[in-house]
Formats: sequence, C-alpha cells, structure tokens
Amino acid sequence: MNIIKRIVNIVLSAAISISCVELMQYNYNKDFSIISSAAELDFKTSVNDDGTIAVFGYSGTDEKVIVPRTIGERTVTAIGKCCFEENQTIKEVVLPDTIKTIDYKAFSKCKNLETVNIPDGIEIIDEYAFTTCHSLKSIDLKNVKKLGNYAFQLCISLEEIYVPGSVTTVTNSAFHGCHSVKTLTFGEGVEKIESTAALNSFSIEKITIPKSVTEIGEYALGYYYYHPNYVPFTPTFYVYNNTAGLEYAKNNGFDYVIIDGAETTDFLLGDVNSDGTVNSSDASAVLAEYSAIQTGGASTLSAEQKKAADVNNDTVIDSSDASKILEYYAAVSTGQTPPWN
Repeated sequence: MNIIKRIVNIVLSAAISISCVELMQYNYNKDFSIISSAAELDFKTSVNDDGTIAVFGYSGTDEKVIVPRTIGERTVTAIGKCCFEENQTIKEVVLPDTIKTIDYKAFSKCKNLETVNIPDGIEIIDEYAFTTCHSLKSIDLKNVKKLGNYAFQLCISLEEIYVPGSVTTVTNSAFHGCHSVKTLTFGEGVEKIESTAALNSFSIEKITIPKSVTEIGEYALGYYYYHPNYVPFTPTFYVYNNTAGLEYAKNNGFDYVIIDGAETTDFLLGDVNSDGTVNSSDASAVLAEYSAIQTGGASTLSAEQKKAADVNNDTVIDSSDASKILEYYAAVSTGQTPPWN
C-alpha cells in the first residue's frame, strides 16, 4: 500500500510540475484575455471597439519581429500608435494578413529597419508611420487607401516609389526628404497630389503622372527648399495630353514627355514670347536662349516656350531655329505661304 501511495505521489508531482511549466507560457493582458505564448508577452495590446487587438508596444530584443495573427484568441488588426517608435534593434518586421491599419508613428525613427511587408488588407498608413526609417530599402503599398502626412518622410534609402491608384490623395509631405528616390510613379486612380508631397526628394529623375490626377499642389513635385526659397531641380515628367500633370510640368518649367503620342499644342510654333504672332522678337528670344546655353548660363525660357522655340524639332534650340522664325516672319510679311501654319 505504501509503495502504491508513493507511486501516486510521484505521478501527481510530475503532473503538477508540467502544468506549472505550461502555465508559465501564459499571461493576462489588461483586458484579461489570455496571451497564448511566451513570444506574445513582448507585445502590449489594447482591445478595439470591434473586439480585435491593436499592438501598441514591443519589449522584445529580436532583429526580426513576427507580429502574430492572434493574441489571446483575439485577431490583431492594427499596429498601434508609437508601437515600435525609436526601436534601433529591429531590422525586419513581418506583419500578418489580418492587419488593416498602421497607426501614427508606429515605426517612426526605427533607423535600422530595412524590410517590412505590407499585407493586402492594409488600408491606412497614418501620419509619420515610417518617418526617419533611414534604412528602409523598399515599400510595396499594395491596396493602401490612405497615406497620412509625412508617412515616409526621410526614408533616405528608398530608391523607387510606386503609389497605387487605391490612394486617391497623396497627402502633404508624404515622401518628404526621400533623398535616394530615382523614380516616382503614381498609378491610375490617384486624383490629388497635395503640396510638398515629395519636397526635398531631389534625386528624382523620372516622375510619372496618370490621367486620373486632376489636382497637384504647389511645390508638390520637383522642388527642394533652400531657405527662404523653393528651388526646382531637374526631373523629367512623364504625362498625358490635356492633363493636370502636363499643366504642372509646363507651368513650373520642367522637362516632360508625352506618353500618349505627340503633344496636342495650343500655342503657335515659333511664337516664343506667346504674344500670338511670330516675328523678329521671337527670333531674338531664341538667340538669347542659345547664347545662355553656350555660355553655361541659366535657361531663359519655360518648358512651353522651349517647345515653341524648337521649330525644326531637333530638340536643340540654336541659331537655325532663329533663322526659321525669321523665314516665317518674312513670308507672312510679304503675303507668301509660311513654312508652317
């Protein structure tokens, strides 16, 4: 009998020990939902109105962080405000497909963060969400619908940005100071690009603007700020005829390429000063531009004026264009047929 009792006690003790080990893997957050694994203890959570979870803090030390789909049997749908802010350890973050929102300053100043996936379900990337993520090399915005102001400010390692058409409005300074970006493309569906959207992103060489864009704010594209002035740099705009993109490029004196064939012009070829006639003053304007180019000076003409000045369509403005303009003027003045209409 004593032997049996001893055996029973040993079995019970072992069972209790195992249960204690297992229980150490569980914890309770502030709303008393059970956290189901040790890794989940690294996350601070709050419960949303719909019963899902937002993570708003991380205490782990891993370089690669995998955010769980569920915590305590609740679905994780948001990376909350300031969740990883100023975390200098993380290099990669893997988000579950349940995430819908990346909130205010969620990854702000994570200067060593190189990679983060954007699942298909994410609709909102809020203000300052990734600001000053100096090492972030790429970002795929997938089906995002809203970008907050300064969302990717000073992401200085990004080299290419594609804004999908699901983002109807590109907000103020969303890509401010992204110094390494070479190409910036807005997808069909984008409607509005607010002022200073890509201010100080001065390495951009190519900007593509679709037909759907109807409004572009002041200094939105192609400018950097050098106190007290906004100074243009030299990207080429790829735009469509009769669109806001073309108008912006022309009004700001940027080079542009018409994507959908030859440009539909509303100016008279040779009318460099836009006074409605072609005469010797236009030839003089061409010669002044040619002289400025030859001596390394600043251009004297806007982008639209350059189109009017290049009458022989060889992409170079020089004395031959001035001669053609004088030929046109002479023909019209003497009642002859001009070389173009």
